[in-house]
Amino acid sequence: MPDLSKEEKKALMKKWKAAQNKKYILSKARAQKLFRYLETELENTPCNHTLCYTEQWLKDNLPQEKIESVITEMKEMGGYCDCEVLLNCYEKYDIG
Repeated sequence: MPDLSKEEKKALMKKWKAAQNKKYILSKARAQKLFRYLETELENTPCNHTLCYTEQWLKDNLPQEKIESVITEMKEMGGYCDCEVLLNCYEKYDIG
């Protein structure tokens, strides 16, 4: 990998800092509940490559007007199905 220029390093640092300060639509507490729900559901039934469990949890726990925005945000994090929401979005919320 070639060395990065000073400008490229600054741009990467700026992007990293922005990601660290990101405010998500779904609160960290609610995200933890969603992830626990997905873990339980996916233990019993393999992922069918849809967001069926994620969408059901969101419908049961959020106002209708927020659901589409949360789904869009999760897809931006790589959550295109229930198992990807669990695997890819978990780290973004910095839950551990």
